[in-house]
Amino acid sequence: MADNNKAGSIAGLCIFGTAVSTIAKIVYELQSVGLDGEIHYFHKPWAMTTLMFLGMSTCLPVALWQQHQEKQAKKAEAGQPLLATPQEAEEDRKKELKDIAMLTIPTTFDLASTMLMNVGLLYVHASVYQMLRGAEMLFAALFSVTVLRRTLTKNHKLGLMCAVAGVSVVGAASLMSGDGSATQQISQDQIALGMGLILASQALVAAQNTAEDMFMTDMNMSPLKVVGYEGLLGLLFTAGIMAPITYHLPGVEGEGLHENFLDTFAMISNSPTLQTVLGIDMVMFMAYNLAGVLVMQHSGVLFRTVLETTRTLFVWMGGLALFYGGFGLGESWNPYSWMQLGGFGILVAGTFIYRRGYADAKAEEKKLEEEFAAVAA
Repeated sequence: MADNNKAGSIAGLCIFGTAVSTIAKIVYELQSVGLDGEIHYFHKPWAMTTLMFLGMSTCLPVALWQQHQEKQAKKAEAGQPLLATPQEAEEDRKKELKDIAMLTIPTTFDLASTMLMNVGLLYVHASVYQMLRGAEMLFAALFSVTVLRRTLTKNHKLGLMCAVAGVSVVGAASLMSGDGSATQQISQDQIALGMGLILASQALVAAQNTAEDMFMTDMNMSPLKVVGYEGLLGLLFTAGIMAPITYHLPGVEGEGLHENFLDTFAMISNSPTLQTVLGIDMVMFMAYNLAGVLVMQHSGVLFRTVLETTRTLFVWMGGLALFYGGFGLGESWNPYSWMQLGGFGILVAGTFIYRRGYADAKAEEKKLEEEFAAVAA
């Protein structure tokens, strides 16, 4: 039974994760009638960011139910009253509020990074978007050295060199192909802008992970509950604060600064296809996060990282299938795709080598502990 659950969570992470990245690009290729009565593309990065947080927030009821069940089981086993005393309830409430307040830090980074990625995805294919996210390890290493004061091993450094080379090759292939959409003409300047925004977003992702490493180790929250609360906080911020702000900001609709949420509602209400795709996307977000938590529980963070790298290949294959399957979406195979494939291979190699650096660091730490114990004896 445990093996079936493990296999199911692994398959779920790959399938739902691939769907999330693929659908995110598909949505930008769909058209609908807007508030002005004209047909235009659904270029709504803020709406897509809000949808992501909405999908994440749906994990919260599941997490709260699990927490309730665990508490009841522990109290029943210890022979304690199932209902908490007023004092216990007050202590739990204060601890919960403190943890939620701490979650605003990574949620802020998550919001900013997701927004940059969603704008960048307007101008590049989903496969390029997914590959460029491999640059996160570069910024993670930078923050690890400068903020957390950790030392990089030889494998860490070699992995980073591979990551730089892989990202550079993928970026160059995308620029030379001049192709960033199956339905719209994207200029090389726009492709460069999109890649730049995605790379910048990875610095924020690394900052988010660093903040969690620094401030959240003492939190008594399940990973699923963290995802749910981050989703709720992000949803309140995007829908309650940023939606009215971006509505009044100047700029071109759908490029990340100005976004008319009334036009967003009009486009969604006028297109059953858009309603279906966005609904599926939200469900995929929830399922992806649930599967990710289960994979980490069964196999650890390192194994999930390896799966995420593999998912990039599935996203690319999905894009090719959509294009050559006659859907008019996805991406085609062009003369520079071989170059992109080579860059992806270098990125994968860099990921494995970099992760090997953690094993080296643990071995070195164990060796030092043994030497210290020998001297102390």
